[in-house]
Amino acid sequence: MAVKLVRSGLVWFVLVGLLLSACKQDQSAQLILPAEKTVSDSVLVFEPDHVDLGTVKEGEEAIGFLRVRNSGDSMVNIVSVEASCGCTVAEPEQRLLTPGGFTRIKVVVDTFAKQGAARKWILLTDDAGHHSKAWVTLHVQPNPHLDGTSRSIFQGKCAACHFEPAKGKVTGPEIYHAVCAMCHGSDREGGAGPSLKHHNNAAVLSAVIANGVGSQHMPGFAVDKGGPLTAAQVFSLSQWLSALDE
Repeated sequence: MAVKLVRSGLVWFVLVGLLLSACKQDQSAQLILPAEKTVSDSVLVFEPDHVDLGTVKEGEEAIGFLRVRNSGDSMVNIVSVEASCGCTVAEPEQRLLTPGGFTRIKVVVDTFAKQGAARKWILLTDDAGHHSKAWVTLHVQPNPHLDGTSRSIFQGKCAACHFEPAKGKVTGPEIYHAVCAMCHGSDREGGAGPSLKHHNNAAVLSAVIANGVGSQHMPGFAVDKGGPLTAAQVFSLSQWLSALDE
């Protein structure tokens, strides 16, 4: 029994250390477009299709502009502007463009709970149903003033990615892809957060998922910690994760 406790404690220490280091890692993991919105031959052309928003401190807004041109020979209306996640807002200065006309898309990224390199996509849909995409990148520096903050990724705009998708999910894979994959990778390979492969202790995984590690970057996901996951969801997720690499 003593040996098991020591091993569990060691696994806990290592796993928490890995999760705490997540905020230092690259957050430029691939952000996939919805399958039904594959980029097509829209006459709305981003020039350029990538803009670097520079370096900001965590918690500050990163603001930039994307330039869009109507490369066609008729009027085009921008029907919708979407971003890869709720922390990013994109608004065009005008929606109806004459042939050869230009407009700008203002992009504002809320950098709370982000550190390191990050990128977001912006997707335009025109009135013919065609899509065009651009990327914005930025680098987020640690902000010591946020230590001990009461703000949570489960509140405000962040909830669209970190809270709402968990609703109604029952199985481990469903829950993982709803609220974990965006940081830990679609195959647990790591991204903004560390890899979750070869973590076979379900009890340790359950404790970390439920209680977090004391940071806004990995808060407790259990309902009683303000998160979206019920006890049954935490159990399903931890059991599934722990059995994958046995």
